[in-house]
Amino acid sequence: MLKVTLKKVLFLSAVFLTFSQSVLAEEVHNQEGKVVYQIHYDYEPIYTLLKVNQKEFDQYRKEGLSIAEMAKKQGVSRRDLEGYFVSLHYKEMQKWRTKGILSEENYFDLVYRLREGEIEEFINSKPNH
Repeated sequence: MLKVTLKKVLFLSAVFLTFSQSVLAEEVHNQEGKVVYQIHYDYEPIYTLLKVNQKEFDQYRKEGLSIAEMAKKQGVSRRDLEGYFVSLHYKEMQKWRTKGILSEENYFDLVYRLREGEIEEFINSKPNH
Protein backbone atom coordinates (compact mmCIF):
# COMPACT_ATOMS: atom_id res chain seq x y z
CA MET A 1 0.00 0.00 0.00
CA LEU A 2 2.80 2.42 0.91
CA LYS A 3 4.60 1.63 -2.36
CA VAL A 4 1.46 2.50 -4.37
CA THR A 5 0.96 5.72 -2.41
CA LEU A 6 4.58 6.74 -2.93
CA LYS A 7 4.28 6.04 -6.66
CA LYS A 8 1.18 8.25 -6.81
CA VAL A 9 2.96 11.05 -4.96
CA LEU A 10 5.96 10.82 -7.28
CA PHE A 11 3.74 10.77 -10.36
CA LEU A 12 1.74 13.79 -9.19
CA SER A 13 4.88 15.71 -8.32
CA ALA A 14 6.25 15.09 -11.82
CA VAL A 15 3.00 16.29 -13.38
CA PHE A 16 3.03 19.54 -11.48
CA LEU A 17 6.71 20.45 -11.77
CA THR A 18 5.73 23.03 -14.38
CA PHE A 19 4.04 25.21 -11.81
CA SER A 20 6.17 27.94 -10.32
CA GLN A 21 5.98 27.26 -6.63
CA SER A 22 7.35 29.64 -4.11
CA VAL A 23 6.59 28.65 -0.55
CA LEU A 24 7.98 29.36 2.81
CA ALA A 25 8.04 26.49 5.23
CA GLU A 26 8.98 27.12 8.80
CA GLU A 27 10.78 25.02 11.30
CA VAL A 28 9.01 25.48 14.60
CA HIS A 29 9.72 23.54 17.75
CA ASN A 30 6.95 22.88 20.21
CA GLN A 31 7.57 22.52 23.93
CA GLU A 32 8.60 18.89 23.53
CA GLY A 33 11.29 19.81 21.00
CA LYS A 34 9.55 18.18 18.05
CA VAL A 35 9.62 19.82 14.64
CA VAL A 36 6.24 21.17 13.60
CA TYR A 37 5.78 21.31 9.84
CA GLN A 38 4.11 24.46 8.56
CA ILE A 39 3.84 25.76 5.05
CA HIS A 40 2.87 29.24 3.90
CA TYR A 41 1.42 29.37 0.43
CA ASP A 42 2.41 31.74 -2.34
CA TYR A 43 -0.97 32.44 -3.91
CA GLU A 44 0.29 33.45 -7.38
CA PRO A 45 0.70 29.80 -8.51
CA ILE A 46 -2.70 29.02 -6.96
CA TYR A 47 -4.27 31.82 -9.02
CA THR A 48 -2.63 30.34 -12.11
CA LEU A 49 -3.94 26.87 -11.30
CA LEU A 50 -7.44 28.26 -10.75
CA LYS A 51 -7.23 30.42 -13.90
CA VAL A 52 -8.06 33.59 -11.96
CA ASN A 53 -6.29 36.78 -11.03
CA GLN A 54 -6.03 38.12 -7.49
CA LYS A 55 -9.09 40.34 -7.88
CA GLU A 56 -11.23 37.40 -9.07
CA PHE A 57 -9.88 35.19 -6.29
CA ASP A 58 -10.67 37.84 -3.69
CA GLN A 59 -14.19 38.23 -5.11
CA TYR A 60 -14.79 34.48 -4.89
CA ARG A 61 -13.62 34.55 -1.27
CA LYS A 62 -16.01 37.44 -0.53
CA GLU A 63 -18.77 35.27 -1.98
CA GLY A 64 -17.79 32.60 0.54
CA LEU A 65 -16.28 30.09 -1.89
CA SER A 66 -13.61 27.61 -0.88
CA ILE A 67 -10.64 26.94 -3.15
CA ALA A 68 -12.27 23.63 -4.14
CA GLU A 69 -15.46 25.45 -5.14
CA MET A 70 -13.47 27.99 -7.12
CA ALA A 71 -11.68 25.20 -8.94
CA LYS A 72 -14.96 23.55 -9.86
CA LYS A 73 -16.41 26.85 -11.05
CA GLN A 74 -13.28 27.48 -13.16
CA GLY A 75 -13.30 23.99 -14.68
CA VAL A 76 -10.25 22.73 -12.78
CA SER A 77 -10.61 19.08 -11.81
CA ARG A 78 -10.50 18.00 -8.20
CA ARG A 79 -7.67 15.63 -9.11
CA ASP A 80 -5.55 18.47 -10.53
CA LEU A 81 -6.27 20.65 -7.50
CA GLU A 82 -5.35 17.96 -4.99
CA GLY A 83 -2.36 16.91 -7.07
CA TYR A 84 -0.98 20.44 -7.02
CA PHE A 85 -1.05 20.60 -3.23
CA VAL A 86 0.30 17.06 -2.77
CA SER A 87 3.20 17.90 -5.08
CA LEU A 88 3.88 21.17 -3.31
CA HIS A 89 3.99 19.55 0.13
CA TYR A 90 6.02 16.60 -1.15
CA LYS A 91 8.74 18.90 -2.54
CA GLU A 92 8.89 20.95 0.64
CA MET A 93 9.09 17.86 2.86
CA GLN A 94 11.89 16.48 0.67
CA LYS A 95 13.86 19.70 1.27
CA TRP A 96 13.38 19.25 5.01
CA ARG A 97 14.52 15.62 4.81
CA THR A 98 17.63 16.61 2.85
CA LYS A 99 18.50 19.26 5.44
CA GLY A 100 18.05 16.72 8.24
CA ILE A 101 15.24 18.71 9.85
CA LEU A 102 12.68 16.01 9.23
CA SER A 103 13.32 12.43 10.33
CA GLU A 104 11.97 9.45 8.39
CA GLU A 105 9.44 8.80 11.15
CA ASN A 106 8.20 12.40 11.11
CA TYR A 107 8.13 12.39 7.31
CA PHE A 108 5.82 9.38 7.13
CA ASP A 109 3.65 10.81 9.90
CA LEU A 110 3.27 14.02 7.87
CA VAL A 111 2.50 12.12 4.67
CA TYR A 112 -0.23 10.23 6.51
CA ARG A 113 -1.69 13.44 7.97
CA LEU A 114 -1.70 15.14 4.58
CA ARG A 115 -3.45 12.14 3.11
CA GLU A 116 -5.93 12.04 5.95
CA GLY A 117 -7.12 15.57 5.53
CA GLU A 118 -4.83 18.54 5.89
CA ILE A 119 -4.92 19.32 2.18
CA GLU A 120 -8.65 18.61 2.01
CA GLU A 121 -9.23 20.86 4.99
CA PHE A 122 -7.30 23.71 3.35
CA ILE A 123 -8.97 23.52 -0.07
CA ASN A 124 -12.45 23.05 1.41
CA SER A 125 -12.21 25.78 4.04
CA LYS A 126 -14.49 28.74 3.54
CA PRO A 127 -13.49 32.29 4.40
CA ASN A 128 -14.90 33.89 7.50
CA HIS A 129 -17.62 36.37 6.75
